[in-house]
Amino acid sequence: MQMSEAAEVVQVAGATSANKKLAEGWTLLAVVPNANNSGLAHVAYVLGKSERSPEKEDVPATKGFFT
Repeated sequence: MQMSEAAEVVQVAGATSANKKLAEGWTLLAVVPNANNSGLAHVAYVLGKSERSPEKEDVPATKGFFT
């Protein structure tokens, strides 16, 4: 998914929050540097969700990287 295809976009701090969103069907769009209110630097994860999230059945199965 590209940023322009996202119907909803969120930014979260921390891998735990990002992994939770990924498990909910969000797509990782970017990893960017950020800072909290105290100026402490951290990594922010930008995630997007399309209007209709693809179901697992909609995704064609692949046999492997070279097949």
